[in-house]
Amino acid sequence: MVTIQDIANKSGVAISTVSRALADSPKISVKTKERIKKIAQDMGYTPNFAARNLTQSESNTVGVVLQPQAADSAENDFAMQLLFGINSQLVARQYLLTTATGSTWSEVYNAVKMMVEAGQVRRFILLYTVENDPISELLRENNARVVVTGEPEQANDVLYVDNDNRRAGEEATRQLVDQFNLKAPLFVRTLADWRYERNREIGFHLAQPEGQVLSLPIDFQAQKQVLKHYFELHPEIDGIVASALILINVEIFLNIFFFLSLNGRL
Repeated sequence: MVTIQDIANKSGVAISTVSRALADSPKISVKTKERIKKIAQDMGYTPNFAARNLTQSESNTVGVVLQPQAADSAENDFAMQLLFGINSQLVARQYLLTTATGSTWSEVYNAVKMMVEAGQVRRFILLYTVENDPISELLRENNARVVVTGEPEQANDVLYVDNDNRRAGEEATRQLVDQFNLKAPLFVRTLADWRYERNREIGFHLAQPEGQVLSLPIDFQAQKQVLKHYFELHPEIDGIVASALILINVEIFLNIFFFLSLNGRL
């Protein structure tokens, strides 16, 4: 196993110089860092993450924070796909991944707080955006580096990936309407005040100004009852645009399908 001492011997510098170069210390010139990193790579050096975390005030771990979700939520499958993708990129950059989630915002907050205080995690990816988010405030207070997925509620020096949810809502609606020649599509969202849902609803109305909107509770059984009642009152509905497929589980989609089929709308 290649050690820092081996790299120091090969490059002709002190161990401290190698350590600082590999940690991207500003005290080491760019030219020296590049030379040492090249030698380390050629020698097949693998960092000892455990030892590094003991000697640094900041770990090499990236915390991924998810919104609260039930244990049996259909959202779990989608979250796992996201985590697999994120982890593949982190591993390639020699970082570790840890997640913070829970069934309530309080549980998520406490998980993040433990990461910051006990785990010395200072890099985070937030897979949600909410207004007046106490988790975001906690991370700002601890000088954490944060990336937000979606448009942030407050774009004050926030690094974020804007997936243009208005355009997504509009294009999804137009494609669905055109492909199936729909006359009365319904936009389905949750009762939660998520920005991405608001933006996708705006996009839906850009494509269907007179389109109807139905807000569902989070609980799956309650969703099922609300949908059944709504379709009984609105037999004209011939299609559904969901704010996110993860909001409604397979059982509910099957119930919608069979309900529309039995009523001659599919």
